[in-house]
Amino acid sequence: MGLVTPGLVTPGLITAPYPSPEQRHARLTSAALTCGGEVVTIGTSRDGEPIPAVRVPSRAGSTAPRVLCCANIHGIEYIGVLVALGLLERIDDQAASLRDVAELWVVPCLNPDGYRKTWAAAGDGSLAALRTNAAGVDLNRNFPLPPGQSRRDLPGAGATQPGTATYVGSAPLSEPETYELDRLCAAECFHAAVDLHSFMGTLIPARSIARDQYVAYRELCRAFTLAQPHTRYRRLANRFIDTWTGEQEDHLHHGHRCWAVCVETFSILASFRQHLRAPTRFWRFNPRNPAPWIDNDVPGIVAYFHAALARDRPAAFVDPLMA
Repeated sequence: MGLVTPGLVTPGLITAPYPSPEQRHARLTSAALTCGGEVVTIGTSRDGEPIPAVRVPSRAGSTAPRVLCCANIHGIEYIGVLVALGLLERIDDQAASLRDVAELWVVPCLNPDGYRKTWAAAGDGSLAALRTNAAGVDLNRNFPLPPGQSRRDLPGAGATQPGTATYVGSAPLSEPETYELDRLCAAECFHAAVDLHSFMGTLIPARSIARDQYVAYRELCRAFTLAQPHTRYRRLANRFIDTWTGEQEDHLHHGHRCWAVCVETFSILASFRQHLRAPTRFWRFNPRNPAPWIDNDVPGIVAYFHAALARDRPAAFVDPLMA
């Protein structure tokens, strides 16, 4: 399916400037070439599609700490891909200060099967079909829980029934996409990470029961929001009213000692202002004009990374009942 002319909105189509899977890869390759980054295939998807990342070396040398920007763990959430590519394309401009102190890794599309399914369906379908990978697994419920912790039976926490939008899979890291990301994180020891989603307009830090880490995330999220030029996201967190879900940010924090925050680009209010009744599910999750949201969130990501790099990596997980 080709792109249609910008401004000519045709219900049922994914319109420009959202790229096809092939155009997405071409843009990643171009951005890597422009900034002197290296394209690294971290693994393949359940359907055998490559999962490329771009490694951008730091001017501080090979011993510089590493930071990670990952997007599109949910296939329908295309806006995250463009924010991740926007960060990569600004690494020698608006984000140049980051390159001075850290090595940047960008994985714009962790779920290429979900991205392609969404493209093939023109964004029209159920969340269970468009959110998941080729095996129908919600990759953001497929990460291990911290030692000794369990998942409560709450809406959205993860379902054990195949065919549901939050199906957790047969076992933690059962999917090649999550397994390969876990391997990458173990190898690179990232100091801080963001994973890009839509469309709540919020920042969701890793669940932190320890008070010092909870306070640290409050300050890191504040650094993010203060850098946003027009729409400042609220932090969504509570030390006690929460549950483990097998999400990426929780695993990166507790499994890999990495400051990790989920960024929900594009707000609920903006989504309903755009369409009170969206013509397809795609247009509920993605803005017609991504540019303002890229411009809004890239400075926040850079500020968050700087704030996280000013801190030591988080301590290893301690079961609060055993402390």
